[in-house]
Amino acid sequence: MNIPEETKKELKEGVCLTCCEEYVICMTNDLPRNFNAPVDIEVDRDKGSVLLRNIIKDDPQNPLYIEYYIDREFVEKISRSGKIDIFFVNEKFDELGKFEVKLMKEDLAIIRREIGLGN
Repeated sequence: MNIPEETKKELKEGVCLTCCEEYVICMTNDLPRNFNAPVDIEVDRDKGSVLLRNIIKDDPQNPLYIEYYIDREFVEKISRSGKIDIFFVNEKFDELGKFEVKLMKEDLAIIRREIGLGN
């Protein structure tokens, strides 16, 4: 995976960022226990930005929360692909795993509305 230098500078332990307008990179060793686990999606506004939260239900007692800010370009890309790829990396930017969030039409409608793209 080719991570731009500007993204590498912003990434630190426990942080997730969108990258290259098409996927998410998380620097953490806290990986999903089940890479096929169901996912809930929440969208929040935070100081004028849109925060997307993926709640990976890999452990019913302790789901994994992935949060990151999104922009219009990212939403356009995921709208076309119907999914969000989340890559987990360590502090050396080695890929530890990839989790795919499949997006339902309802999820996309909510995300698009919150970012200002309509349905």
